[in-house]
Amino acid sequence: MRILLINPKRVGRGQASVRYMNATPLALPILKALTPEDIEVRIIDENHSPIPYEEHWDLVGITVMMHVSPSARAIAKVFRSAGIKVAFGGFFPTLNYDDVREHVDSVIAGEAEHVWPEVIKDLRNNQLKPYYKAEQLIDLKDIPFIKKEFFSAKDEFYHIETTRGCPYNCDFCAVTNFYGAKFRHRPIDHVVRQIEELKGKAFFFVDDNIMGEPAYARDLFREIIPLKIKWSGQFSLNHAANQEVMGLAAESGCQFLFTGIESLSQDNLQAVDKKWAKSEKFAEWIKMTHDTGIGIYGSFMFGFEGDDKNVFQRTLEFCEDNEIELALFSALFPMWGSKLYAQLQAENRIFETDVTKFNGQYSTFHPKNMTSEELNEGLRWLWNTFYSKPSIKKRLGRRMRNQPPGHDENGFPNTTEVLMGLNIAFKVAVEDF
Repeated sequence: MRILLINPKRVGRGQASVRYMNATPLALPILKALTPEDIEVRIIDENHSPIPYEEHWDLVGITVMMHVSPSARAIAKVFRSAGIKVAFGGFFPTLNYDDVREHVDSVIAGEAEHVWPEVIKDLRNNQLKPYYKAEQLIDLKDIPFIKKEFFSAKDEFYHIETTRGCPYNCDFCAVTNFYGAKFRHRPIDHVVRQIEELKGKAFFFVDDNIMGEPAYARDLFREIIPLKIKWSGQFSLNHAANQEVMGLAAESGCQFLFTGIESLSQDNLQAVDKKWAKSEKFAEWIKMTHDTGIGIYGSFMFGFEGDDKNVFQRTLEFCEDNEIELALFSALFPMWGSKLYAQLQAENRIFETDVTKFNGQYSTFHPKNMTSEELNEGLRWLWNTFYSKPSIKKRLGRRMRNQPPGHDENGFPNTTEVLMGLNIAFKVAVEDF
């Protein structure tokens, strides 16, 4: 038997930088690791490899986010027209089963680890069911170990995870709906073993909040210090106040952390149920992070009820004043399955019908205090200005003086080298905005 697992090509603006940011989605190597060895499994990331339509497969599995759902359906149509069974998995089909079921033979909803053996059994017996979903969330000790060769040689870094779940349940996010409202932890010795298997490239911890449980994070960082790796991840900015954990993160090889700042307005944050965030503390928390040597990759969203067309200038000034090294700027978009989607749908404010534009780079609904055109124009201006040479110099000048770009004794790029490289990659990306 032969199974093909596909990550569809990204769509939308900014794709000129994709080659700098390649990494196989973790779900696909996990499924390959769970598959019996007598079954051939091939993983294709369409961002850098063509899909082998001409070959025969017993099952094609496609991981689907909302903005790639049209291309996923097109891929499915080609294979199904050849008599090949197709299954969807991931956030979009899990939260929108009724919208995808006619396009596929099966939907694997939620976490797949517990149901994948059943899928394989049914496939062998030619009895594939239209819908699979585990009755409960998995214990992360059951995540399989992944061999290095399961990842693409073209990956710039490896994805790895230590936790799942998020208790915050922000209105614009569907993570809690998918992974549950409690943090679940992978045994630290399992994480260490996985890192040892994959060493040779940098790591990105895909946990939505790697410091969500500080005691676990502290123990994890202590255990990976001897491994001498370089890594990045995601955290909630308020955890910067825990200087013990932040210091251990830096010592264990952390180079930068992605964090959802989202808005500089406390009213906006409160309105979308992001109650932990304290806008008046953002600058202090950023400085605490920088004091450990770790860079900040801040996420900002626009189109909140309190935003007007001047929000883009205010955000640029904040980023430059606080020397934020990297930033992701997004138009707030109503992700299906989120509380925000339900609200805007009820208010009849969603005007966009092309789901490929629900990726944060287009206005998809009518904001309250600016037009959708002003949102689009402001977003493009901010991307281009933030990643311009003058802004890069303002934001990274001090870091470059304190730590010139270069490599460490193990041959890894130092933090300044990594952050400069990513700024250049984004500068290339915004050229097609």
